[in-house]
Amino acid sequence: MNRSQKYISILLERLPKWELRSYEHQTSLDRIRDRITSASDIHAELNSLYRVKGFTEFALSLMWIADKVEKDATLDESTLAEETLVFEKLRYALGDISAPSQESTSTSEAVDLPSSPALEGMSTSPSESLHELTSSPESEGTPEVLLDSWGKEPQVPSETSSIGDSTTMGREQERGFSNLLERFLESVQSGNNDRTILLSNVINECNTVVNAGSVPEDYKQFCQLLEEFLHYISDNQYLDDIRVMNIVSNIQDPMNQWVQSEQSNRTGLLDSALEILRDFKTMFE
Repeated sequence: MNRSQKYISILLERLPKWELRSYEHQTSLDRIRDRITSASDIHAELNSLYRVKGFTEFALSLMWIADKVEKDATLDESTLAEETLVFEKLRYALGDISAPSQESTSTSEAVDLPSSPALEGMSTSPSESLHELTSSPESEGTPEVLLDSWGKEPQVPSETSSIGDSTTMGREQERGFSNLLERFLESVQSGNNDRTILLSNVINECNTVVNAGSVPEDYKQFCQLLEEFLHYISDNQYLDDIRVMNIVSNIQDPMNQWVQSEQSNRTGLLDSALEILRDFKTMFE
């Protein structure tokens, strides 16, 4: 992972996902972050995202940041202004808001956006080109379905693919949550400075799952109990306690096994973790 890829990955991790209006929009952010993090070529990935209907300005904001980071070796952490800009472009792409605010639009117009292959050879100005791209008739569908065209030839989504897409989004969110929990455990074990940020991210992710409509009951129960546990250790300043490391380690393995298993084989896999989380206070008495 190069510098700009790591920079953008962390930036996306910091976005207030819980402010997105729906579970589907929140899992779409997970999909975007996971794909950018694992990309072998972030520039090709962003150029591909640029061509997804509705995501042009969001992709351009990430291109601008990647370009800026590569030109300035001193940049190692995203700014609030960058996070605000990217989050608003994302909300617009997902349909969370009808249009970017005037303030954000002014900001994005003021920055020196990098060029994209999609703009090369066009005689019109960048703003006119963007308007044509976003207003031209293309395949219709929800933002979640349109994201499936990322890097693929445009396809007209069917009812069947929409159902499958919902399942895929759920699995990707589950994998993202398991990876986040694993990173939190590693951070606590090594005493990294980002452990409090990861703690907050895990809590927010738990809250997302608990408030979602269609989530497996054992997964929702796991997140509900985990959220209670994390609030407890945060309020009582137990984050660096060896007991916390033991508990997180003992629940992370069943969670990972549950995520890696097919839905038909998941029954009972979270039972040991649920039991630990129900009785965690006895370890601190």
